[in-house]
Amino acid sequence: MGKAEYLTALKEGVARLQAIGADRTVVVHHNDADGLSAAAVLAAALSRAGYRVERVPLERVHPPVNQRLHDRFAGIPILYVDLGARAAPMIALVNRGRSLTLIVDHHFAEDTDDPDVLVLSTELYGLSGEKEISAATAAWLFAQALDGANQDLAYLGVIGAIGDSHDRDGRLTGENREALEEALSRGEVEVREEGGREAYFLTKFAGKLPLKKFAKALTTLGAAGYAMGGPALGVRTLLSGPSPEYEGKLAELQALKRERFEAMLEKLRAGALRKSRHVQWFSVGDAFAPMGVKIIGEFCMEIRDLPFLDPDKYIAGFQDQPSEIPGLGSFDWDLVKVSMRVPTPLERKIVAGQWPGLAWLLPEAAVKVGGTIDACHDYAAASLIPRGKEAELVRAMDELVKEYLK
Repeated sequence: MGKAEYLTALKEGVARLQAIGADRTVVVHHNDADGLSAAAVLAAALSRAGYRVERVPLERVHPPVNQRLHDRFAGIPILYVDLGARAAPMIALVNRGRSLTLIVDHHFAEDTDDPDVLVLSTELYGLSGEKEISAATAAWLFAQALDGANQDLAYLGVIGAIGDSHDRDGRLTGENREALEEALSRGEVEVREEGGREAYFLTKFAGKLPLKKFAKALTTLGAAGYAMGGPALGVRTLLSGPSPEYEGKLAELQALKRERFEAMLEKLRAGALRKSRHVQWFSVGDAFAPMGVKIIGEFCMEIRDLPFLDPDKYIAGFQDQPSEIPGLGSFDWDLVKVSMRVPTPLERKIVAGQWPGLAWLLPEAAVKVGGTIDACHDYAAASLIPRGKEAELVRAMDELVKEYLK
């Protein structure tokens, strides 16, 4: 299995979509830089093809959320992007054959034999979602299967790849590289050598925008601003360029994020960080509200290499899951979101295969405590679990690591 087979699968998905004859589609997408970029690709490509596109940003897939989504859009084609692949069996269950559902993803996946749910995750075809292909680049390949003219959306694949740190080894590779080369040929991206690494700049709009900075800003919009219109503004910015509205909202959210992060950092330094044999963990409760729960992952990433953290322990942060999901209404639940990251020294051990990656560790532990799983990488992962199960989840991970190291 490889790229040729993946492209064939994408063409089959496009053919299924076109055969329905629908004039409307729903794009369900993640709310970080890669998810927003992927949503922008699909929104643009589907709109060009004559579809009316409705977008639903999601921080996590979860059975009650997906049930309501598939109830609300029954009979309308639904495209998931940058999430959903690991939860495909659950999605098939709540869909009940009502909507053609295409899952364009780059995370580890579970396939399903449901003919109405097509799992188009790169990981099923040998294309690494860890560093070779972002969700936005996968969406770009899907867009070209829909119409070759959508090749001009390559710059969005590059932004998504930078947002997911696929340049961690100093340069983009694989299918991300192909998107980069196309964007370079169109004069929409520029590459410079800086200290033995490549630095990327967006030149499609006015000036030269550093892509590292831009991708981080997009994630702030989508995560910190999840309940405040941030994802919609992020997609508009990706397609039309930065605007005064974008600059103003970004400044507002950055200030809120910095204020809450600094306050929590002080609490961790003062003793709020708990440690088990292999995990260091903490809970922020609702201290990050009204920011979305994606923000706990951003906080874990920001602190992962600070001196007071143990370089050899996984990092787990817990944040209360709000009952309100933008665009889908209120839910009756009592959940916490857990986000995990790894310090750089531990990341090296994971790369070497000496320690388990989060893509295996967290899902295995989460199901033991009644949690749900979906989009996980080896260095960044998340789940929703019942409130009160935090310590039990940590114990489950300790046991799993112990068995792995044997």
